[in-house]
Amino acid sequence: MRKLKSTNSGNTENVKSKRIFAPRIISDHIMVQEDFERLHKFLLETEGLSEVSDDMRKLVEEEWPDLLHKLPPKV
Repeated sequence: MRKLKSTNSGNTENVKSKRIFAPRIISDHIMVQEDFERLHKFLLETEGLSEVSDDMRKLVEEEWPDLLHKLPPKV
């Protein structure tokens, strides 16, 4: 997602807006903003995972459905 930001000189530039995540509990761990950012980066860089918890699968389904193909099939 990109926004146009106006500068003092009147020019506009592309600025990537940062998505804010509310803390939530995933597999007995409180995930905060930095955790979501690290997880998203990891999912983008990883070809596929061999195993994920049901909580993690639900999180990916809700937050990044375009990355579901990186998760293993449901068992």
